[in-house]
Amino acid sequence: MTRVFVYGTLVPGGEAWSRLERWSAGEPQTDAVPGRLYDTGRGYPAATFGADAAGLVHGVVVEIDPARADEAIARLDRYEGPEYERIKVRTAAGADVFTYAWVAPLGGCNPVPDGRWRA
Repeated sequence: MTRVFVYGTLVPGGEAWSRLERWSAGEPQTDAVPGRLYDTGRGYPAATFGADAAGLVHGVVVEIDPARADEAIARLDRYEGPEYERIKVRTAAGADVFTYAWVAPLGGCNPVPDGRWRA
């Protein structure tokens, strides 16, 4: 799978976009995934996902250059670290993508009601 859904610091214009931009192919597409977005209080968000979630996490789908996908995904995994797990999800537009779900405790995290990260 070479498409990634990003919703925080990795979105175009976000402070970490340069970490993903070099691997991207084409224009990022606005989309959303069923889930819940949280403010960690550390300058980056957390999201939990589930098809039965009442809300949406808003972000963008970025196509990764297939020729460099393995290296790109390995680097993204390292960037996201142990607080996140790479999972497969289906977006509201029907795209099958991977994203990073928060797996650390949510203590101290505050829900972002509209599901849109603003740094």
